[in-house]
Amino acid sequence: MNEVLPGVLAEIAELVGNAKALQIAAHAGGTRVYFPSKVHPDHWLVQCIGLEATTKLLERFAGDTCDIPQAGHGSYARFRRAIVRDIAQAQADNKSSKTIAREVGVSQRTVHRHRERSRRDDGQGSLF
Repeated sequence: MNEVLPGVLAEIAELVGNAKALQIAAHAGGTRVYFPSKVHPDHWLVQCIGLEATTKLLERFAGDTCDIPQAGHGSYARFRRAIVRDIAQAQADNKSSKTIAREVGVSQRTVHRHRERSRRDDGQGSLF
């Protein structure tokens, strides 16, 4: 089970990844959500995480109602640190940014931003 995200988000992350679980929490955190057995392309869940990930979730949660934890607070900070660790580890393994993005569940641009930050960060901070 996922130790970074709380409650049902951990189970969602196991099915579709941490990034998509957090997207759900950002959209519906703090509310009770019903997972229908079928969705249309305009359904909020499809718009939030895509049809493929929604299909995976519905295989497990169709017909269920779940309380989605809020994304803010401590779980979000732990999640962000986990993403940064996953990106850093994949970079240390010399994986391409495209591969890292797919494995971690973030955009390729996010990988590039983290890579650029790590190059600029010499651990000394800024004088200005």
